[in-house]
Amino acid sequence: MKSSEFANPFNEKFEEFESSPAENRPSKWLWVLLSLTILCGGGVSWLWLKQNNAPLTTENQSTPAIPVRLQQLEVSKINNTSEFVGALEARQRVNLRPEAEGRIVNILISSGDNVNQGTPLIQLRPDKNQAQLNSAIARINSLKASLNRAESELRAAEAETSKEAAELELQKEELKRTSFLVSEGAQSAQDLDRVKRDRQAALASFEAAQKRIQAAEAAIEAANADLRQAEAEADLEQENLKDTEVVAPLTGNIGDIPVKIGDYVEITDTLTTITQNQALELRLAVSIEDTTKLSIGLPVELRTSPGGEPLIVGTISFISPTVDTTSQTVLAKANFPNPQGKLRDKQFVRARIIWEQVSGVLIPASAITRLGGQAFVFIAQNSETTKSEESTQTAEQRPVKLGSIQGNYYQVIDGVESGETLITSGLLNLSDGAVIMPESASSSTEASPSEFLAIGD
Repeated sequence: MKSSEFANPFNEKFEEFESSPAENRPSKWLWVLLSLTILCGGGVSWLWLKQNNAPLTTENQSTPAIPVRLQQLEVSKINNTSEFVGALEARQRVNLRPEAEGRIVNILISSGDNVNQGTPLIQLRPDKNQAQLNSAIARINSLKASLNRAESELRAAEAETSKEAAELELQKEELKRTSFLVSEGAQSAQDLDRVKRDRQAALASFEAAQKRIQAAEAAIEAANADLRQAEAEADLEQENLKDTEVVAPLTGNIGDIPVKIGDYVEITDTLTTITQNQALELRLAVSIEDTTKLSIGLPVELRTSPGGEPLIVGTISFISPTVDTTSQTVLAKANFPNPQGKLRDKQFVRARIIWEQVSGVLIPASAITRLGGQAFVFIAQNSETTKSEESTQTAEQRPVKLGSIQGNYYQVIDGVESGETLITSGLLNLSDGAVIMPESASSSTEASPSEFLAIGD
């Protein structure tokens, strides 16, 4: 195209302008501006056509295909659940207090340590208890000596009693013989009186020996009683001495230690805590409407955040037989194993009771558009153009009825079926019947979830 071809129309208009009366002439600058606009527009159009090497036609102005990502819809497992929040509780936890008062002389553990049952933790000063134990042991030794003396006296009294008993028996025989001889006139009455006096003396000696036996036995019994009491007191002092060494009553994790060496503690002071995190418990307030579905052994999942992966799965272990009159809920407890220690006592968690498992179609929330309260999705459909007869894909806008949501997925109750292809991106540029172009396989496919956790109504 030559520049003269653009100049001719301008010249003709200019000559017409010059020949017209002055009062009827348009503004000179208006014509100049109009001419420049025509020249610039034409030049730009010529350059664009030249660069694209194609004439400006209606076919070149058609709307290009819209790039989108696609997802094949599949049937997935859907868990109907109810969600709860609460804090985990250790089934075994103890606030450790001393059994005896005293001053701390050694702390053998640190906060956070794992200890076994019976491990020494804190040592109190044992001076007073050791002195009392030594006194009790000394008293035991003294009572044992008294007991030995009483037993010796008993043996001596028993030997003497045996001797006196033999003498008494001899005097009895002598009395019988003398009495017979006196009656026969062989001996005098004085001899009989002498024998009677000897028998009476032997009887008195025998009775005195018996009393010494009784006294020795009483002394032994008293010594034994005192010894038993002293031994009990010694055992108590021994236990008190043991109480100065604080040991772990169970296997677990040491908590904060608020005391330090040199502190004087009493039996009401807390030295530390020991928590056993191997098994944890969660209290759940289940609505009265859901109690018909509640049963021992129902699975319960724990999560620390909405939509997060389950940390661990436990089971319902307790269902209260009564209803809370204020909230009209039933207390249930779920137990959770914690072998790796991922969970902690008093940790805030989200829990879901899995009531039942069903099948359904799931779609990502990002694939849903809404208009006037109605939810829509776009489904990819195959079609053919009338000129090239090449297969293309178009977007079909379809209303859907949605169910519950959990995480990034909705359950579809009606509107789409398994096997159809869902459009998951580019929704703002789509309209019903728009031509689409799937992206590469590496970025066009979104994985369908293998399991969906729906919150129960």
